[in-house]
Amino acid sequence: MEPVILFVDDEPAILRAIKRIFRHSPWQILTAENSIDALNILQQTPISVLVSDYSMPKQTGAELLAMAKAIRPETVRMILSGNNDQDAAIDAVNHGGVFKFLTKPFDDICLINEVENAVAEWQSQIFIQKEKKLLNQKALVQLINAELLQDKSMEAIVVVLAVRDIDRMEERFGIDAVHQHLCSIAPSSESFADSLSLALLDNRYFCGFVKLANNQHDPELTARTLLEFFPKNSTIGEQVHRVAFDVGYAVVGSDETNGIALIGNAQLAMQAARECGASTAVAFNKQLTANRRKQSELESHLSTALINGEFSLYYQPKINISNNSLHGAEALIRWDSGTYGRVPPVDFIPLTERNGMIDDIGEWVINEAVRQWTHWFPNSVFDPTISVNVSSHQLKNKEFIQRLEDALTTHGIQPSLLELEITESLMVEDISKVIEILQAIKDLGVKLSIDDFGTGYSSLSYLSQLPVDIIKIDRSFIMPMLESDEKLGLVRNLIKLGHDLGMQLVAEGVEEEDQLVILRDFGCDITQGYYFSPAVAADEFIKKSCDILDLHMHHKHVMSVNSRYQH
Repeated sequence: MEPVILFVDDEPAILRAIKRIFRHSPWQILTAENSIDALNILQQTPISVLVSDYSMPKQTGAELLAMAKAIRPETVRMILSGNNDQDAAIDAVNHGGVFKFLTKPFDDICLINEVENAVAEWQSQIFIQKEKKLLNQKALVQLINAELLQDKSMEAIVVVLAVRDIDRMEERFGIDAVHQHLCSIAPSSESFADSLSLALLDNRYFCGFVKLANNQHDPELTARTLLEFFPKNSTIGEQVHRVAFDVGYAVVGSDETNGIALIGNAQLAMQAARECGASTAVAFNKQLTANRRKQSELESHLSTALINGEFSLYYQPKINISNNSLHGAEALIRWDSGTYGRVPPVDFIPLTERNGMIDDIGEWVINEAVRQWTHWFPNSVFDPTISVNVSSHQLKNKEFIQRLEDALTTHGIQPSLLELEITESLMVEDISKVIEILQAIKDLGVKLSIDDFGTGYSSLSYLSQLPVDIIKIDRSFIMPMLESDEKLGLVRNLIKLGHDLGMQLVAEGVEEEDQLVILRDFGCDITQGYYFSPAVAADEFIKKSCDILDLHMHHKHVMSVNSRYQH
């Protein structure tokens, strides 16, 4: 197949120059002066390489390339940009979907070389997909429909396999690098019998159409068997990664009888597997459709919740274990929807991260928590702290540091009284970038805490590098710690580890006095849990704070009396 190159630029003189430069090339050269013409060409012609100017009327080159990816995911995409657009164009490259960034004015030889490299990239992808007989979505749908038309009683399943952490991989290595990675780990056509047809969907998911053997009527087992065709580990960006999948499947006949619907149902099942962390394949069922519809409706209402004032903050006290004094509180968001009533955070927080609303909602949480705190404790003698959860999505926003600084300035809070809680899952990101972001926060004087510590992501070597002040031991360690010496020893070692690193330790999920006594003996610094108080509304928190202060004064009085008797 002859490579076809499409150049898009709103300046006719530049397009004429490009045609002159490539007049002796072995490729077919097409041009377009705007995104509409370019999209029409893309829909009609298989384009190998698309080179677009960044700055154009109506749509930027980055926006055009994003639409081109949806139409022709196999097309290798590049951006041409002048000096004034370089920051925006480089940002488009870094966020994936763009193979290369080229500067204007361009050197003729350099431009030819860059297009040659892009053609080579396109040819390597085509070769790999042909070698491994990977279909695209259109071909897979046609195959499924033809098979079902020929045999309506056929027993078969459609399976979707999604590589875990693919979003993180695309952010770190780029969409094209990840696509090449997926092609490289795809099993070759010799690996499986004619009963399986495999496709790559949206350059992100594998999708298989599997005919069930006469002696094999277990769809889940068949779906899981596909994993055996993939390598256990692979290399991307010179780093070895464990290959793990979320797997969903739909059964032909009982669910749907056309290719598009079956693939859609299998994708829903895969998403369910991803959301619940399933270690096995998840089957599609009608409830998944209902759940997805409910999520869409919830997301629609969520888009206006902030404007409508439907969010509020609840506060859970944190207690100094040594003397029962109030250390501070954690601010936790609550959503009282006018349509759904109280919506649990576990139901709406993932939606905000998926649609990008977490940035605005997270900014509101920080401002509201700091505003409330400075109102309650304007000149407190013991300076309690207020902590707020921050997602990795927020931290990666370039405006986050400035927004944080604005909140501190606007409300006049002492920066050291604000603690930002980050999850351990952030540790799977580029660690040098993580340290850079966290250090920028520390430079403002704000304290940092690792939330849910011990749940599986942290590396001790990374932990010692992070500029954090506090470690929160996850409740999954605290709640069962009295069940055995091993569980007790684990908590003791976590506390010792934190102290050896110079950090404060917070124990989450403390519900019993026996737990509190043990944690005090182990030297844990701070506790948080139902033993003292659940998260409560603002007015109730003030009452709780007064009760805790009274308890603290009583504790000091008892200690003073004991001290006099001892002397």
